[in-house]
Amino acid sequence: MGLFDKIAGAFEKKQCDICGGEIGMLGNKKLENGNCCKECVKKLSPWFTDRKHSTVEEIIEQIEYREQNREALKDFHETVSFGEDSSLFLIDQQKRRFVVLPRSNVDIYQVNPDIIEFDQVREMKLDMSYSSVEEKIMRDGQRVSYNPPRYEHTFNFYVKIVTDHPYAHEHRCPLHARSLKVHTAGPKMSRSYRLDALEDLTRFLDYYPPINYRDRVQVDRELDDCYYFAHMGDEICRTIMRG
Repeated sequence: MGLFDKIAGAFEKKQCDICGGEIGMLGNKKLENGNCCKECVKKLSPWFTDRKHSTVEEIIEQIEYREQNREALKDFHETVSFGEDSSLFLIDQQKRRFVVLPRSNVDIYQVNPDIIEFDQVREMKLDMSYSSVEEKIMRDGQRVSYNPPRYEHTFNFYVKIVTDHPYAHEHRCPLHARSLKVHTAGPKMSRSYRLDALEDLTRFLDYYPPINYRDRVQVDRELDDCYYFAHMGDEICRTIMRG
């Protein structure tokens, strides 16, 4: 097939093998043995990532399950919840199951989060990303270091979930919407392990504390924010894994 044929094929209208509707230009979502429209893809599990390797029959089966899941949500009664502006965990401790919403201000029946049984969870742990960059100042048209040097440390906290659920196998749930920043002044912090970065930074600040009161207040507030979400992630994991 030549380049022109490939381009023409992309714009060719197709029929959805799931609902039978017409698929508009550039709206086709390929399956292993057929085609799927964007509206049918929206009905799949929010954590499902294997659509291209799924058959038409498997997608139809999943959509049927998804409607059953929506009905089951009517009997879901949360006993405890965790989260704020990102990844709201609703936990039904009596029936040992939970759901995760992408944020708090959404309709649970519209999002239709998968109900995951505690016994389906194979791994659940706090995960974190960390990076550090030196901050510079413009002087005589050039970016130069502060004296002493200043660094911006960026943290992101997640709960990583691995399950035996048929459609929600693995997901990394962010615990906050924006990256958390901690600002320090002094030498560059050296560290060995990514997950130890927050503890390393706390110990580092014991040796190189902020010089003035305003900076001390700021860095204490920034660290408190980091520990808040780190502790939240640990509590989510304990609640579900010890369910």
